[in-house]
Amino acid sequence: MPWKETRVMDQRQDFVIQSFDPRVNFKSLCRKFGISTKTGYKWKERFLALGTLGLHDQSKRPHRSGHQILEDAVCEIIRLKTAHMKWGPKKIRDLYSRMHEVEIIPSLSSFNRILEKAGLVIHKRRRKQSKAQRMQNPSPVLKPNDLWTVDFKGYWYTTLKERCEPLTVRDHFSRYILSLKTLSSSRTEDVQAEFERLFKAHGLPKAIRSDNGPPFAHTRSLFGSANSRYGGSPWVSNSTV
Repeated sequence: MPWKETRVMDQRQDFVIQSFDPRVNFKSLCRKFGISTKTGYKWKERFLALGTLGLHDQSKRPHRSGHQILEDAVCEIIRLKTAHMKWGPKKIRDLYSRMHEVEIIPSLSSFNRILEKAGLVIHKRRRKQSKAQRMQNPSPVLKPNDLWTVDFKGYWYTTLKERCEPLTVRDHFSRYILSLKTLSSSRTEDVQAEFERLFKAHGLPKAIRSDNGPPFAHTRSLFGSANSRYGGSPWVSNSTV
């Protein structure tokens, strides 16, 4: 017969009292009360240790949490931190582990939690990251020849193993491609000759925009960079795309 809710304590007492009778078979008694032999031995051991108080339902909460750290360990962690205020939780844990090689060392998150609660963690204010922006033209582009853009699109080798450098020059307002020419190199002389041809054909633009790669980089240009190999081009206005 299973335990009845209204008489649980009475049935447990009856079971325990009958279990001490040497003439009673323990397994048969457990079947009679509708419990397993494991449960029967549990109630019998509790009765022997605590009397009738041991027959009451006890809390199922564990006596000690697996994540609980002893008070002495917490105090020692705080002492180590106060002695090394510039150290973080990771260094404090490494020092603690060297001092207690035999014991189970708390996790890094536990060290961080303890120091956080003790107010010993200084949080650095993160710098607000600004999005990288492209340079804007100093003057608006309202008509052709206000701004030209120039760039090399990357080189390749022909079947004759000759280096091919495609140069592109475009009017920014009309999107018209002024020049698309393959050069044997990106030397200043070759590029300058092509630009002189464009100036004669289309006139001088107000500004020319390029990246800082050769041969457009120049030490005297805005955001320019030195390039002794190519020498630079003082006749090209250099700015960041």
